[in-house]
Amino acid sequence: MEYQYLGWIPCISGHLDFGLMKPGISGGFTNKYIKDNKTNHINFGYLAQKDHHARRVMLQSKVNWQDRLNDKEYDGSFRVFVLAEASESACMDNRELLGSVYVYPTSEQEGSKAENREKPWFQTIHEAQEVYDRSNGNVNGWDDSRSQLNQCYDRLKIELEAMGFWRVDFKATSGGLVYLSTPTEQHRSLSDNEKYLITRQAYYYIKYSLHSHKHHQAEQDSLTTIVPYSRSRDGRRDAALKMLCQLKRELTHIKRTLTQEQGLYSDDALGILSYMGSLLTTLHTRKLIDGDLHQREGRYIDSLRSSFQVQESRTRNFRSIEDSTRSTYRVYIGWTLALVSLFFGIVARPFYAPVPESELLNIPSLGELALFVPLILLVATLLYRKVTAHMISTKLDEASVRYFVQARYHQSNGQLVRTFLSDNRNTLFIFALLVIGAFAASLI
Repeated sequence: MEYQYLGWIPCISGHLDFGLMKPGISGGFTNKYIKDNKTNHINFGYLAQKDHHARRVMLQSKVNWQDRLNDKEYDGSFRVFVLAEASESACMDNRELLGSVYVYPTSEQEGSKAENREKPWFQTIHEAQEVYDRSNGNVNGWDDSRSQLNQCYDRLKIELEAMGFWRVDFKATSGGLVYLSTPTEQHRSLSDNEKYLITRQAYYYIKYSLHSHKHHQAEQDSLTTIVPYSRSRDGRRDAALKMLCQLKRELTHIKRTLTQEQGLYSDDALGILSYMGSLLTTLHTRKLIDGDLHQREGRYIDSLRSSFQVQESRTRNFRSIEDSTRSTYRVYIGWTLALVSLFFGIVARPFYAPVPESELLNIPSLGELALFVPLILLVATLLYRKVTAHMISTKLDEASVRYFVQARYHQSNGQLVRTFLSDNRNTLFIFALLVIGAFAASLI
């Protein structure tokens, strides 16, 4: 089969496990408030012998895609079916997943829930789901269940083909490369842009069915997409370089961020460099690039890694200064509270509660101690918890580090004071109430 596009499913180890494939997109991919939990996930070994690498996969979910083909014709809601088969192979490097992604707009093919239940393709996949769920843990009846699942697989394929839905054929290799064809044109002709959008959305669906982000933020999951592909020597080389340059583009963005934001560091860079190394190895193994290009790009990766390691050392020093500054502020806060307490307890006492001069240095009463000690502890605890909690969150979330440092430490002294007062207004309000309460109590 001729494939027109090439993509890559990030795979650090070099061997995808097709037995873990499940619906990776349901509801709104770019809008987390759109959810549809009614998906189908059937992934089973379809041969009689116990070889878990020979599998068949049936997936189904409803998605809301931001990339609509035409706002006037489509509302963005689509139904996606995936039928795929991983053939038996003794060599793990030669394992491949062959299949098709079927897509149709729900506005054209679906109605009420009762009407959808009568659709033959829904009946078949729900029947397969019931058999699959029932067979889990039932070793003795697996032969019958496997036979029923194979029948459902073949029947569902015929039903989906008969309806003429958009179909994107694909081949996924063990190293993560995904070859895709342009969608079939059943009901009407598609423009080149529509073909590209459908193929790209099919790729994303396959990608997130086999991959979850572990080395980078979720927002960066679209850093690799499909590129044009042809089987010629130049076509393979051009497609390979375009995929490598997609990762280089993200690294360049991070590098510019480091320069512009004066030493801020993104841990995502090391994860992307790991992806880049695995992709480079896969491209060379699959003969999309020759040995010279493989060595050249490998040297570039080593140079990038060294550059980011230097930035990492610089950022660690920066964060050490930041932590030291926060510790200093905590000491200042503690001394300030102590002095305020002493001021109201000793120095300012004659002004709000006149007493004979001989009694000025008397030990405060138990009532006063019961008021001021909780006051000091409460305010100190609130300030300390707020600062330490924010420090922990910034270490876990780099976006918070960037915002925190830019908003506070890249400001003038006046702005820094205003920011501090704004962030701690609740604590200062409680402190003011307690001071007023203490003053009022002294007058009673």
